[in-house]
Order: sequence, then structure tokens, then C-alpha cells
Amino acid sequence: MTRRDLLFGAIAVALLIGYSVVASQAAPLIVPAGTLTPTPPRPTATVEAPRVSGTIAFTLRGDVYILHEGKYFSITSEGRSTEPSLSPDGRTVVFARTEQIDGKREVDGQVVPALVRYTNIVKKDASGGPETIVLDGLRIRAASGFHVVAWQNGPAISPDGKRLAIVTDAGEGSSDLEVYDLATGKRLSLLSQGSNLADPAWSPDGKTIAVTSYTLGAPRILLVAADGTKADPQKVSADGEYYRPSYSPDGVWIVYTLRHPRGGNDVHAVEVKTGRDVALTDDGHSWNGAFSSDGGSIAYLHESGGVIDLYAMDLGAALSGGQAKAPVKLTRGDGVDGETRPSWGK
Repeated sequence: MTRRDLLFGAIAVALLIGYSVVASQAAPLIVPAGTLTPTPPRPTATVEAPRVSGTIAFTLRGDVYILHEGKYFSITSEGRSTEPSLSPDGRTVVFARTEQIDGKREVDGQVVPALVRYTNIVKKDASGGPETIVLDGLRIRAASGFHVVAWQNGPAISPDGKRLAIVTDAGEGSSDLEVYDLATGKRLSLLSQGSNLADPAWSPDGKTIAVTSYTLGAPRILLVAADGTKADPQKVSADGEYYRPSYSPDGVWIVYTLRHPRGGNDVHAVEVKTGRDVALTDDGHSWNGAFSSDGGSIAYLHESGGVIDLYAMDLGAALSGGQAKAPVKLTRGDGVDGETRPSWGK
């Protein structure tokens, strides 16, 4: 090796060290805060939590969790379950689970292999144990590979515990509202055709199903008669977009998520008859509220530092012009799934 080679080698090493130092100093300015924060571990055992009345079902990392008597625990483990709905007595939970099957589809006139995805609606005891498929999303398993499947979402158990409202993807940008017999899986009624609906929630008397309607583009709350006779928009005076409704036990209020024109979400309540609106949170990072079985509290999701947790809030006098009590954090930064609302039963 020549003296010249040694000189250039020394310069290269010096430059490498210099670049490394600069990079280490500049990294905090380039990489967004929190980017390197490790994902919190998924709880695999029972977790202690603040006590609230009744039972709350929620989803975490694709599994259904139950919070009851000061602890929460998972009742599924496959990581593909979402949108839990508790029966009014808090004993039964239904939810949607994503499945897939090898099949075929046609692309540009050619038949190609494909993974065909669909959802089943599953029923299970809220304490765990065996489960039952109420609605099978694999409608026809075809020898040809062109299976007939259904994407079923938002299962909601009726107040009498006998019926199940869901929305089913009908293709071409529409999701239809349907009602099934919970015990037999037989369809009782088709309440929409060609609409784009989501998030069904029953009124306490079982006569109305509140949904989010995307049929006209921006989300709004629609009240659909369970007998199919009418569908009326819910008057909301707040400025923004409103979605994911849930009735109070007395049917007087609907709690919903308001997406602000400036961005961000908050939990609001609207008086069904008058349209009077009450903001229950004002931080821009809260959404997906659900009333407790006694109507005195709500459960909702809140994001802080990039992590979503489940919270409960005693409403106090908030719906009559007063103030709510300070919210209580129920989960421990485990990373609650943010796309579906909790369900609160007795």
C-alpha cells in the first residue's frame, strides 16, 4: 500500500466519523418525536383497572376485551375481531371477525388466484368460553373458486336481546342495513338498498336504529324505523361532521362523535327531539362514545402521545347545563383499537 493510499484512507475514516457525529446530533431534528417509541405490549393476562358499574366491551390489537369488576381481559386471541356489542344484561357479546379463503377472481379478463376475505358475526359469553357463528360471511363455497362472500359490520344487539342489526357491504359503494334473528340467523328485514350506512345502534324501545349515513357524502346521523317505514335525519346544531351514534338508556339523548371543520374529534350528545347539543369533551382527541346502562356515564376513546386508551366519564349535570366529572382512564396504554366504539352493558 502506498503512502498516498494510506493518506486517503485516513481522510475517509475521519470523514466517516465526522458524518456519524453530525448525524447523531441532527437525528432528533429529522426524526419525528415518538417515531422510535416501542409499541406497548399486548396484555395477555387479566389487568387491574378502575372499577365502573356494569360491563364494557372494547377491542385491543384486533381482539375483544371485557372490563368487569375492576379488571379487563381478552375473550378472543386470533387478532382479527372488532366491533363488539353487548346484550343489555351484559352477558352476551357479538362481534365481527375477519376470515379469508383461497379463491379466484377475474382481472382484465384473466382468472387469477386470490385471497377472498369476508367477515363472520360471532356470539360469545362475555366471560369467555365457546363461541357460535351467528352469520357466516362465506355464503357459498364454490368448487370453481369463485366463492360468494359477505362483508358484515357493526353488529348491534336489540334491547330485547332477540334481534341483531348489521350493515352488509353490497358492493359499488353501498352498505345495506339488515336485521336478523339472533337465535336462528334468519334475516327478518332489509331496511335499505343502495345506501351507504354504518354504525347501527338501537333505541331503547327497539323501534328505531340510529346509523351513520355516508349516502350523501359527508357523514350524518340517520334514524331508521325498525319496521322500515321511514328514515329521518337527526337534527344536530354543532358545526362539523357527526357519526357513530349511540342512544342513552332513556332514549332522550344520542352520544356521537363530532369531527370539527378545523380537524380533530370530540364526543358530543344531542337531544333527540330538540337537537340541543352538548359538548362532553373539548380536547380534539376523543371519539366513539357509548352510554352506560344507567345513563349516568359514558365510555369513550382518547388519544394521547400516539396511544389510544379507554376512558369513562361520570356525566354529573353535564346534560342539564352543569359540568361532568373528571374522566377516568380505564386502560394502561395498551393501544386500544380506535376504529370501533366500546359497548356498555349491565
